[in-house]
Amino acid sequence: MTVLMEVKDLTTRFHTQEGTVYAVNGINYAINEGETLGVVGESGSGKSVQSLSIMGLIPQPPGKIEAGSVMFKGRDLLKLSKEELRQVRGAEIAMIFQDPMTSLNPVLTVGRQITEALRLHLGMTEKQARERAAELLSMVGIPSAAQRLDNYPHQFSGGMRQRAMIAMALSCNPQLLIADEPTTALDVTIQAQIIELVKRLRDKLGMSMIWISHDLGVIAGLADTVQVMYAGFIVERGAVSDVFNDTRHPYTLGLKNSLPRIDQRGQKLLPIEGSPPDMRKKPTGCPFVPRCRFSIDICHTDNPPLKPVIDGTASHLVACHVDIRTAPEHEPAKNGIEATERISSNGQ
Repeated sequence: MTVLMEVKDLTTRFHTQEGTVYAVNGINYAINEGETLGVVGESGSGKSVQSLSIMGLIPQPPGKIEAGSVMFKGRDLLKLSKEELRQVRGAEIAMIFQDPMTSLNPVLTVGRQITEALRLHLGMTEKQARERAAELLSMVGIPSAAQRLDNYPHQFSGGMRQRAMIAMALSCNPQLLIADEPTTALDVTIQAQIIELVKRLRDKLGMSMIWISHDLGVIAGLADTVQVMYAGFIVERGAVSDVFNDTRHPYTLGLKNSLPRIDQRGQKLLPIEGSPPDMRKKPTGCPFVPRCRFSIDICHTDNPPLKPVIDGTASHLVACHVDIRTAPEHEPAKNGIEATERISSNGQ
């Protein structure tokens, strides 16, 4: 398979009055042509920041991309000028944001916002752009598309606004579509319709996609590869079947155990104990150790690199010092000192 984009050592920080926020910490991954990558994790794990970094949309200041490269079709996106990057955005890489109401300009018609990209990137006339915009709205399931071009965003329902955002993102036939939790603000029925629509358009257009979500169920039905993030690090990555059926990181296991399952009715859900880490504190060891049921001494001092799992496929990677299939469990500690004492007393 041909690699479309490769991210190397991407590091993004936010320098605030309260301190430096270590948002993304040297992550590495690649996405192939036609591949759908699912990115999952709690709020604050770095999912959205890494995508905004790729798109050149990090507000500077306070944000800053400290290191790394994003190679896309032979060019490093992080080294492009603002004008060069503007030519890439929309035409070659498009993004759907979480809240369509704040992403669409409330004082411009939906048609105006779609035709602007068509005229800018494809050089269409006003008439050609309007006809194409009507085709796009019809393609994403908006009835009476030609007439709806003159409507403003507030005249669309939440689901229709998200469909309009998808139409806008696909207007120039991008090779890569980044969707940042695009169904979060929608009800369950509309969510299912939007996901089915995106799957159909992806297969029809043959584009690559990065789908960011906290919903493992959505990722399982949509993605080819899944990437689990925690505290700005990638902690597990691999084919969806490998990561879901042969989970190797305690955090991924915790995400799975906290989900309700139709085949386990009446059983209690198992939440991940503790709170997400303070991103202003750079971890010295594994960032998940205060919440981990499998941690050992080395976990408190050494942050493990992402490497192939033991007895697994070559593409299945995990950042963990232990094999959770055989490692003994203990109660998660409130802090590293308590954890170390408990582990030592248990002889682990």
